[in-house]
Amino acid sequence: MNFNKALQFITDNNIQPEAVFELVEKVKNMDLSNEENIRNVIKDVSILAGKPIDKAQEDNIVREIMKNGVNDNLFNML
Repeated sequence: MNFNKALQFITDNNIQPEAVFELVEKVKNMDLSNEENIRNVIKDVSILAGKPIDKAQEDNIVREIMKNGVNDNLFNML
């Protein structure tokens, strides 16, 4: 994953760094091969960014992560 894109996403969406650190701590021990866990992380990121996503967008993001992992295409989807 492109770290600069992640930082730009955080900056562009006015996300508090503390909230990002909390999410990272939560995700550290999470099984990200589990679809339900991925959906929970997507919802958390959506809330942090203040950008609601619909079911179709969520499904597309889940498919992308399960197929290709977290990569630069993910930021384009958001």
